[in-house]
This record gives sequence, structure tokens and C-alpha cells, in this order.
Amino acid sequence: MAGAAALAPLQWGLGSTTFVTSDPGRAVASFCLVLGVAAAVQYWRPGVRRRAVAATLDEPLRAPLYGVAAAVLGWLVVAYAFGQALRVGGGVGRAAVSLGVGGALAVGGFGFVVVGTALTTVLDDRRPWMGALAGAGASALLLVALPGPVDVAVWAFVGATGVGGAARRWLHASASVERTVEN
Repeated sequence: MAGAAALAPLQWGLGSTTFVTSDPGRAVASFCLVLGVAAAVQYWRPGVRRRAVAATLDEPLRAPLYGVAAAVLGWLVVAYAFGQALRVGGGVGRAAVSLGVGGALAVGGFGFVVVGTALTTVLDDRRPWMGALAGAGASALLLVALPGPVDVAVWAFVGATGVGGAARRWLHASASVERTVEN
């Protein structure tokens, strides 16, 4: 009975017949998410993708480590914020949870844009939308091809890998500023 009460706020009227609960539905949603993030980044901040791809390709073996560390830290912060927002309850809690999950999905989508663009860059295809399409296709393919919760875990890992290069640069850039100030 206590488990049912704990899950009640998470249901919010979304039944199991919702389109996004099916594997093809999640794949289509992921494909659209990645392309939407690519379009938004290209429109508002066109240099961000180029810098993130360069940072990931600078040290590609370290990108997954920094990306996973950044994702874990980010989810800890979001989980704390969820707890605080759900204490408020009502529409405020739901809105905060929706914004947090939406933000996390957008960051994961950007990670796929970076991974796809890095892949097409390595293959010497410099057309920016080919990278976004490759990332969107990879995100959809992972959700259809892999079973059960493994698909979500791999999706999160690949998305985190895409932001790992930028996280590494950000972390080391702030350390170099501190060393400069100390000298």
C-alpha cells in the first residue's frame, strides 16, 4: 500500500497506452527530440555544437568519463530539486518535475547531436545537418534495437558522452583561471 501511495504523484493520468511507452513511439520521440535540439542550438547558439564536437574529439576516450560524471552530478541536483518541488505539491511540483526531466532530455539530445556530428566529422562529412541526422538516427535505433531498460541506460550513456568533452573543457578551464589568479 505504501508503494502505491509513493507512485501516485508520478502517474498524472498517463496510461500505459500512451504513444511514447511503445518502443517505436519512443524512437520517434527521440528522433524528433534530437532534431529539435539541433535546430534550436543551430538557431540560437550556432558555435556551441562546433565547440562541443571539437572538445569531444580532442580526447574522445575521456569524454564518456566526464560525461557520465556530469550526468550523475546533474541528476543528483535534479533529484534534490524534485524533492523540494514535490514538497510544495500541486501544479508547482509537477511543473518543476516536467522542467527538470525536459531539461535532462534536452541535454541528452544535445549529446546525440554532438556524437552524430563528431562521427560525420571523422568520416569527413562537414555538413552540419548530416551530423544531427546521424545522432537522431542513432538515438532512435538504440531505443528500438536494445531490450528493456538497457536501451534507456545506453541512450543516457551515449548522450552523456556527447556532453563529456564540453564538461571536461569547462572543468579544466575554470581550474586554469584559478591557477592564473593565484600566480
